Amino acid sequence: MDTLTTVLAALVPEGHIPASDPRAKLAVPLGILIFVGGVYLLLRSNLGTRRGYLVLGVSLWGFTTVFSAMWAFGAPGTLPGGGPLNLPGQQIDEYEPQWKAFAVDSRIAEDPRYDIVQGYPQGFGPVPAEFQEQATTGANEIANFFSGFDDTSPYSNIIQSTWAPLTDQIGYAVSDDEQAFPILAVPYVPTYQLAPADPAAGSTPLLTADGAPPAGDGSNVAPPGAEVGDPVVGAQPVVLYGFFDRGSPLFPSYVVFGIIVALFALHVALLAHDEKRERREREAAGTPEEQPAPVPAGTR
Repeated sequence: MDTLTTVLAALVPEGHIPASDPRAKLAVPLGILIFVGGVYLLLRSNLGTRRGYLVLGVSLWGFTTVFSAMWAFGAPGTLPGGGPLNLPGQQIDEYEPQWKAFAVDSRIAEDPRYDIVQGYPQGFGPVPAEFQEQATTGANEIANFFSGFDDTSPYSNIIQSTWAPLTDQIGYAVSDDEQAFPILAVPYVPTYQLAPADPAAGSTPLLTADGAPPAGDGSNVAPPGAEVGDPVVGAQPVVLYGFFDRGSPLFPSYVVFGIIVALFALHVALLAHDEKRERREREAAGTPEEQPAPVPAGTR
């Protein structure tokens, strides 16, 4: 018993098992083999190979039809869309509502739905009051997107992680599309950050544009009273864009529901066909169908 406990303890990782771990890849196949395969063996021993499989299929897909319907449409205490968030091979947030960032020279900007950015600032107005919170989130998402490129990308140095949006100058437009995606035009400027410590300058820290070393002429040093994160005075903003894709969070659940319903219907049809075939074979062989034994009178 102690040996078994030691072996099982060695198999349990600290934290979680990463998706690349062989144990993670074997978990689902082993679960299907043990739980579904065990039931199939019991059915096969009583009903035969084909009939046992069909009964198992109808039961399994019938249960998952109810389960997937709760995913797709919800149930008391359960919200719709509680099932898969993506389809195989897609990103986990493929159908989630999200901001999608792009630059004026990107292919997205050539799309007729978003080509309004070609004439910026024409066509853009102030952000509506009810959309202010979403616009602030969108500006941050756009900044995160463009500040995350490596040196091999043409957008690697378009803005830095220390740049900040001019929230009072964000432009707002709506795409010429049936879904009417909101489009933001966000100006970004560098901000003052703590410069590297210079022993010759004393103990007082200096604020410079993007935290660079102080220039010899002091041109990048913050004016008196500036704080970390303040926009650099006189900096030329870089305008970047983003549109809000409302996504389709329920789509993967609908796809799974449709597939499972189709499998359930297929197995029901195959089981009915198999029963009819067996009935015809019995009739052709002249074998009467089994009837329940009569109950003797007075025993009820």
